[in-house]
Amino acid sequence: MVASINAISGPYSVQHSAEYLGVTEDGFELEHTFYSEPVRGDNLGDSIQDEIHRGVDVHVNFTCMEFGKAALAENAGIASSSPWWPFQTSGFNAVGSDARIGVIGDSRHTYADALLLSAVAGTPAAANPAAITFHTAILAANFPVRILYASRVRRVPLRMIVYPKASGSGAAADQYNSTILYYTTA
Repeated sequence: MVASINAISGPYSVQHSAEYLGVTEDGFELEHTFYSEPVRGDNLGDSIQDEIHRGVDVHVNFTCMEFGKAALAENAGIASSSPWWPFQTSGFNAVGSDARIGVIGDSRHTYADALLLSAVAGTPAAANPAAITFHTAILAANFPVRILYASRVRRVPLRMIVYPKASGSGAAADQYNSTILYYTTA
């Protein structure tokens, strides 16, 4: 008997702040980086004997293929709905727009907003999961967004960082327990 594989594939669409960012080049890469503090005892030299969990960073990587949608996304003219906010208020090719530095000292978490991936109906991905909601996502710091202005497709590579969100009552205890989440699936 031949072994079977239960592979799942299928495209997703993306919205940031409820604004559609267009088609992507090769889907979405969800990245988790786990941190820990190694526990070493002199009894075993430099051997790691255990680790203390120290958190996780979550990123979503993708490349937009529709420059006008990815670079100019603003929900009802609200600049903060753009994935570029707080660094850009009008997009990269808007007439009269400027590349801006943003407000030095601002908390980036203030400007983070929902990033929603939705599986395209009728594909194997439609229920695996049907949707992923990253509650507080923003363009990642220290990620160079390189856009080629040439006679080729103007791709917009994006790396979004997802900040943790407390899903509990908002009490102080919610900041230190399992109610902290990065995303939900449906």
